[in-house]
Amino acid sequence: MPVPVSESTASLLADELAAAFPTHHLRDPSLLENVAAGWCERQRYWHGPGHLRTLLGAVEAQCTGEEREILQLAALYHDAVYDPRAGDNEEASAELLLEHAAKPEGRVAVKAAEIIAASKWSEPPSTPLVEKFFAFDTYQLSEDCPLSERALYEQAIFREYQFAGLEIYRRKRREFLEGWARRFPQHRHGVAECLELLAGWRPRVAVYPGSFNPFHLGHLSILRQAESIFDQVIISVGVNRQKPGALESAEARSAALQERLRFHHVTSYQGLLTTFVEELGTPATIVRGVRDGTDLEAELRFTRFLNELRPQTGVVWIGCEAELQHLSSSAIRELESIEPGAGERYLPDTARIYDLQLF
Repeated sequence: MPVPVSESTASLLADELAAAFPTHHLRDPSLLENVAAGWCERQRYWHGPGHLRTLLGAVEAQCTGEEREILQLAALYHDAVYDPRAGDNEEASAELLLEHAAKPEGRVAVKAAEIIAASKWSEPPSTPLVEKFFAFDTYQLSEDCPLSERALYEQAIFREYQFAGLEIYRRKRREFLEGWARRFPQHRHGVAECLELLAGWRPRVAVYPGSFNPFHLGHLSILRQAESIFDQVIISVGVNRQKPGALESAEARSAALQERLRFHHVTSYQGLLTTFVEELGTPATIVRGVRDGTDLEAELRFTRFLNELRPQTGVVWIGCEAELQHLSSSAIRELESIEPGAGERYLPDTARIYDLQLF
């Protein structure tokens, strides 16, 4: 299963690039460290280090001279900025390249930026150089790509767009692939296989329920561990009907949490958790975080209710790291009531959750 990379991989990638990349094209060679860290952001399951290494390997094997240097630069920066929710990644990546370039008006930088801008692939390649990069960048949709690799590609793309929800994703992905086949008829066979994979694939889905009031580092620890097991983890904010205004509060917390967990699917529910899981329309496992033996005793009782209300409901218990076991939403709220801002250190923002590089 494709998974986000670790900080050690970001460091390793930076070392690889420093050893192999023509750094004289950059105004400061240390910029490679920032770009490598960008490629290793946690929302990247396909558009990450593996994709970059594959592109650079293809350029190294098939290109020489100035063409190689242009395509190396294009490969390094073409997804340097990657937000699956945004529509201007290519333009932003091209701008970043020119900002980092030692000679932004030079032929190599200009040609590389042109290739990056074209890599939105809204139309067929217009020059031989762009066409060569197109072949490298879209290999997973070509006839030469084996089905096993195509399947991993489709799985990873779903994980990058899991925030949309499964049914919306299936529809939008199908529309994209069908449009791609019309635009690039040479990829019809690859697209047909991707559509079959899309129709038949049943992702492993988990529901991580809680009040998340607030969402803290302990919750993030459980979420990251769950992501190593499941293809999608839905964060579900529950409603305590015994409290006045609970529904409005849960919906507000859900919306605020979605802003922070930008690349995840966040929702709220009222009523029984088992009913919510049933209405998802796809098999799902409940994820529960435990800190200590006291938590575990409570979870055993909770699971007994789940199994009585919906016998086929699966539950996975995940332990929090030892250094975070003291954290709880109630403790953080108490800190905030004593001194506003005292609990902020335990509340990860979007940049920290995804290790985002704010170029």
